Amino acid sequence: MEIFMKYIRVFLFAGIIAFLSPYKSFANSQNTFNQLILAKSSLESRFNVQSVECFPFKENIGFTEDQIPLIKNCLAGVRLLTSALDSVVDPEIHTVGISTRFLRTGGFNTVLIPWNASLPETVAFLENRLSKERQGLFLAKISTLKRKINLKLRIPSLYCSQRISNEQCMAGYESLSSVEMPPGAKPVRWKEIVLDNERGLGENSHSYRINYHASSEEMFAILLMDPQKEWSFRKRMYDDIKSKFKGAFEKRLQVATYFCSTELTVKNCLEGIASLSQASERQVMRMKAWGEVVIDEYNTFIKDDFDVSIRFDLPTDELVSYFSSKENRAEATENAVLVEKLEKRTLNNPSGLRAVCDLDGMRSRLCVGAFKDFISFVSSHRDYRVKEPWESVMFIDGTQLARVNFALNSPPRHSYIYIDAASGAEELQTHLTRFGKQ
Repeated sequence: MEIFMKYIRVFLFAGIIAFLSPYKSFANSQNTFNQLILAKSSLESRFNVQSVECFPFKENIGFTEDQIPLIKNCLAGVRLLTSALDSVVDPEIHTVGISTRFLRTGGFNTVLIPWNASLPETVAFLENRLSKERQGLFLAKISTLKRKINLKLRIPSLYCSQRISNEQCMAGYESLSSVEMPPGAKPVRWKEIVLDNERGLGENSHSYRINYHASSEEMFAILLMDPQKEWSFRKRMYDDIKSKFKGAFEKRLQVATYFCSTELTVKNCLEGIASLSQASERQVMRMKAWGEVVIDEYNTFIKDDFDVSIRFDLPTDELVSYFSSKENRAEATENAVLVEKLEKRTLNNPSGLRAVCDLDGMRSRLCVGAFKDFISFVSSHRDYRVKEPWESVMFIDGTQLARVNFALNSPPRHSYIYIDAASGAEELQTHLTRFGKQ
């Protein structure tokens, strides 16, 4: 009888959630991003999973379109996680990365799960966690090690990357805590040290990544390095690039900003720069709109009307062919002007929704289509009123991993309705209807 009542309570609770939530039914959605954003919101409301990222550490993707299957796999991973959490008592998982491996990281509320794992092994992983007492002891030891490190080394910012496990993080702190600075040694000049699974420069000139399993001697040598000297070679490299290629980039292509990712060697960076310089001799490339150009180790992406990344070893002919689909300057300008006009037409509509585009990572022609669909919807559904607390609809390029992750975890997600800009009129109507007053 007790078991029966337990299932009755679960059933009633699920029914209440389904009744109250606009995410109660998304099986009929045809768009991967729209299904994903709804599935994540359901995870958050049902299990308090506050953050979900799709393949957060995936670096080697390929071309722009190669992100699409990853987003589909992410949706499969979120559905897997939802099914698994239904079977786990008090999982206490707040942050999830849909990935290719199981990992507990960043404490005890953050996990990575493989998108294609089986349900039983996912449930087993989530259930296999330390007791509260052992978690407390673990965190206390981490705090003790960090205090010891801080007293000796005085590193302003020290933390572990979420690429490594809790145990690997502990091992890294233990090695770092055994580093002894000799009397009279210069203080550590790095403002940020990140224990990671790779060694290399961090995100800025004052950050460095140390491999968690490096020896104390290796860590000591890194801490003594001068950040200014480590970055000076890159400054010399960019000075050299500017002197040789300024005409190609700033005059022919009118590129606003260009640089190489920090993972690239000087040789590889110059290889990518030279390839782009050769491409700039083609008239078709000179007609394009260029903003920020990143020479990357792995990826060639068209991010929006202006910004791109280019794999360093992409042959010139292939580079020109791939970017031939990119908007010309005239097309980009025309679409941008049209976006402004259409946005004004969306204002003060009776639905109660403000319509905006995520132009940080979207080609403006996508935004044009989305605004036209929205205007058509509110014009043909004049009695539509959005429920509170929803106040804005934001159109996203649902095929770009970075923008998908932004939408999944953005602070205003509890008042913004996110939808793929390429949804089309029918899908937009279906999606917005979920958030409308009955």
